[in-house]
Amino acid sequence: MVSCSHQWEMVNIRNGFLVVEGCAECGGRSSFFSTEAQPPVDDYHDGPHYWTYLGSSQAVKFDLACRACGTAVSLDDMVGLMLSTCVDPECEIARIAMESGHSSWVYVALCADSTHRSGKCVSEAGISALNEYFNQQMRAPGKRIVVVPCRLAQSLDTCRGIVIADTGLTDLY
Repeated sequence: MVSCSHQWEMVNIRNGFLVVEGCAECGGRSSFFSTEAQPPVDDYHDGPHYWTYLGSSQAVKFDLACRACGTAVSLDDMVGLMLSTCVDPECEIARIAMESGHSSWVYVALCADSTHRSGKCVSEAGISALNEYFNQQMRAPGKRIVVVPCRLAQSLDTCRGIVIADTGLTDLY
């Protein structure tokens, strides 16, 4: 069996908002992607939870598909990507950024449950495909992008970064 040198492309591209809510009862955080013209800001009850709007950022959501073999990777478990600017020495993401050097940028793949109490985050298949996709598009010598799951953050409540809002994610080089 011959393995494919994937030629990833973005598919199912959707522009919208990454919306973050918090529950004062349990301390939980929840994020979701909304394609509404304005981010929803309503508070609501859901069982024992009272969800309150905490903020939003413009974001882009997509899946990846290989032009060569047709393999598709669903990124339904990712609600957005963030360019990390974290410098917290206690944070694994900041450590990865420091070790990767100044010619690398670290993107954080954000999942819906920023507390990770559910035990779920962006899949390893998704992280792997994202790394391949961004680095296959790299045109500047010596530059690279490292994509990591948000579960590596010390705390997403205090994590510094810029949520990415367009599909030209490597055009900054």
